[in-house]
Amino acid sequence: MKNITIYQPWTFAQKIIFRFFFCFFIFYIFPFPLNNIPFATEINKISEKILSWYTYLLDYVTIFWHWLIPGIGKKILQLKTPITIFTNGSGDTTYDYVLLLTQFVSAIFFSAVWGFIDRKRSNYIMANYWLCVLLRYFLASMMLSYGFIKVFHLQMPSPNLYRLVQPYGDSSPMGLAWTYVGQSKGFSALVGWSEVLCGVLLLFRKTILIGALFSLIVMGNVVAINFCYDVPVKILSSFLEIVALYLSGPYLKKIFQFFIMQKVVGISYFYQPHFTNKQRLLKIFLKCLFIADALFYGIKGSIDNTKKYGDYAPKPPLHGIYNTEVFIRNNDTIAPLTTDTTRWRQIIVQTKEYARIKLMNDTFRTYVFKVDTTLKKITLYPRLDSSHKYTLNYYSDTAHLTLSGRIKNDSFFIRAKRYDERQFRLINRGFHWINEYPYNR
Repeated sequence: MKNITIYQPWTFAQKIIFRFFFCFFIFYIFPFPLNNIPFATEINKISEKILSWYTYLLDYVTIFWHWLIPGIGKKILQLKTPITIFTNGSGDTTYDYVLLLTQFVSAIFFSAVWGFIDRKRSNYIMANYWLCVLLRYFLASMMLSYGFIKVFHLQMPSPNLYRLVQPYGDSSPMGLAWTYVGQSKGFSALVGWSEVLCGVLLLFRKTILIGALFSLIVMGNVVAINFCYDVPVKILSSFLEIVALYLSGPYLKKIFQFFIMQKVVGISYFYQPHFTNKQRLLKIFLKCLFIADALFYGIKGSIDNTKKYGDYAPKPPLHGIYNTEVFIRNNDTIAPLTTDTTRWRQIIVQTKEYARIKLMNDTFRTYVFKVDTTLKKITLYPRLDSSHKYTLNYYSDTAHLTLSGRIKNDSFFIRAKRYDERQFRLINRGFHWINEYPYNR
């Protein structure tokens, strides 16, 4: 005869809180884990038709929210500006905040209905267990994903040429944070491995608590940066911090008793379901599949991306910073006056398709900058105006770049000297064990 564990009934407040968080968490993370198909990219390499029908169905989740949220903003919240911008590089758009509000209110409504229908239930031990499993894997997937792109110096890369020539005071708070982390590969990797460790610890039952506590600390730092440096990932990072708090919450009292009150306490999980041998094997298989997928794309995917747009990506033709020495327009040499709003001061070529021109008054203009290395020609036009394209001839060597041709109705001859970006103090200072005096510039 099996021993049956009798669990204490939950209080009325505990049941209300659980039902709300259950609904809110599900609303927020859905369609996870349905959208987390292991090795989906590799499967699509065989044939995109294999998963196309499935991803097509999941797309309706986004389509539904994109239909509902603008309507709520217009009809209920009566926002003055219609919602036309959805989640992009920013996760803190108006759309995202209205979506969060909608999910929050929906969680209150559905948890209230749930409570009325299921008011006789004494506890939600099993439901809480499976919710924690879902949250563990969601948090782990996010920590591993963000961790690996920091480890391989992808999320916050080394300061690019545009950043190096930008006046310090013109940088945004987010740009300053990105430069601070990206300037040091070692620091970026340290932060990244901390997040990876959190993700790994969350995947195993015996290390859930330490993983959740460590995630609280690591994500707390991320939340602080996002709020203090105006990084538009405030909603997501705060949600991940709440998830870590929810996972560690039941144990905080005993941790306080042990470390602060210096009492002897025992920490054990409140509920562990019984699995049959087949269920246990299936659970192990799914866990191994999840871990293999996370590590495969976290490591191999990051290595591949470093070769595409990371530290080891190939440099575009004419990559570099060029300081203008001679600027002739219509056979008239233009003096380098800081009040001139037309003379080029610098030409900065960072990416394959674009270049930035810094004028004498320190303002920037972005141009599409397509280089034909065979014909030695450059196609140039403003990024937002493709109707006026201009062709310039160019000559370059290791030290200089010369441009000639017509822009609008004017003829130009420009000679610029290549500036070695390694001369920037931010790049060449390096690490020193011994500093007789602080080197703070």
